[in-house]
Amino acid sequence: MRVSVITPCYNGGAFLPRCCASVADQGEALAEHIVADGGSTDGTVEWLKRQRNLRWVSEKDRGMYDAINKGFRMAGGDIVAHLNCDEQYLPGTLAAVADVFARHPGVDIVFGDLVLVRPDGSPLAFRKAYPLRWPYVAASFLYVSTCTLFYRRRLIEEGLRLDAEYKTAGDADFVVRLLRAGYRTFHVKRFLSAFTMTGSNMGSSDAAAGEGNILYARAPGWVRRTAWLLRALRLLEKGLSGAYAHRGPVSYSIYTNDSPACRKPFKAESLSCRWKTS
Repeated sequence: MRVSVITPCYNGGAFLPRCCASVADQGEALAEHIVADGGSTDGTVEWLKRQRNLRWVSEKDRGMYDAINKGFRMAGGDIVAHLNCDEQYLPGTLAAVADVFARHPGVDIVFGDLVLVRPDGSPLAFRKAYPLRWPYVAASFLYVSTCTLFYRRRLIEEGLRLDAEYKTAGDADFVVRLLRAGYRTFHVKRFLSAFTMTGSNMGSSDAAAGEGNILYARAPGWVRRTAWLLRALRLLEKGLSGAYAHRGPVSYSIYTNDSPACRKPFKAESLSCRWKTS
């Protein structure tokens, strides 16, 4: 099975080469990488012109989700995903995901675990996923990182798209709509991706908080009335699933500024799930 990876980009040249390298070394037979650039002015387009293993387009768009939708329309893989410039796949990720889809034909959405890293690649924290339930997301936030989410192509063929009216919360809205429609999920219990905490990540912005409030206001009345209970149940299920703990060291390898041509290995003997920024 082949995975089409969409990377939305606008002036993301500082991180884009690392992101692309992490897709390219998954294997050409596994990965198709499409960069949907919004008309960058930081040298990104010139860099893209020199790449031979990428499909790309650079033109004005309506934001990140419009760019991702554009990439979905271009995609030819059996599986689709989107990976932002400041994110990377870990070794073997696409093979593991493709194997799950191949072995479970009834599964529509696959997701996994995440390592949070500093801009230099050093470890900050881990994020383990747990059961993805739309009332939990509607009552709080999308607690599974999009860089670990993969969708079967038939979802796109059935006309499902991200809502480009959103600027930061379109992925949460998309996941809620998919889950409410009955699409089935599968949790791969391994670290699939690395997310770089740059200090300017959109998910932690004021705009993200505002759009989260909009999503909450649009949730069914019973979700809003029982939001306190749903949040408590989410945290309970998170704890029971083991998402707060990790036994043993966390090892991973990613591309960094001082190692742009090959992955640099990192190992944290003890890593917390707590969100850290320094």
